[in-house]
Amino acid sequence: MNFDPENKVVRLCAKGMQAEAEGKIEEAGNCFKQAWEAATNNFEKFTAAHYCARNQPDPQVNLQWNLDALKYVDAIESDELKTHYPSLYLNIGKSYETLNDLPSAGKYYQLASESAVHLPDNGYGKMLKAGINEGLKRAGLKGYYNSTIDALINDWCDRKELRPLSLVLPAYLQNLGTDEDINTLITALSFLSATRCLNAEEQRKIEGVIADLVR
Repeated sequence: MNFDPENKVVRLCAKGMQAEAEGKIEEAGNCFKQAWEAATNNFEKFTAAHYCARNQPDPQVNLQWNLDALKYVDAIESDELKTHYPSLYLNIGKSYETLNDLPSAGKYYQLASESAVHLPDNGYGKMLKAGINEGLKRAGLKGYYNSTIDALINDWCDRKELRPLSLVLPAYLQNLGTDEDINTLITALSFLSATRCLNAEEQRKIEGVIADLVR
């Protein structure tokens, strides 16, 4: 699926995002509405619906736009658009959560988790994985959790220990339990262990967690 920056719908959505960044929420909404009205194919309708869902004061309207975005991207059936599914599922899950429908929210958070393998390994992908993990937990599902790491992070936060937090927190929050995510966490914990910046008790706990994860 070729992305055309000159496409009218794409340009209107980009204009809306610029307005939103400047705090002009009403102007942004108007741009997204114009994009929807200009959309003529499934890709354009998916793009416009995705942006129309933003900043909707009515959670039911927000949900409907997100569901519409998913409907139109499903109709395209393109492998090139698989990177969009984690965000779409996450948005739908949050919409259901806002409406206090946790079973439906959990369903879409789980779909987001399963499709996260298509996310790029960059800041955007890591941000979405962290959001998915937290959504799973709020829905009462199994996001990745380790009680020892949790307790250590709480202690480091209390003591403002920035070095271990900076090394471990990203890999922990973005962990969806896949082999790749577990290996990333092992690498972060191993690097922290090698720095020898922890007290003896914390060092022992970190080495214990590493040993458990590599089994």
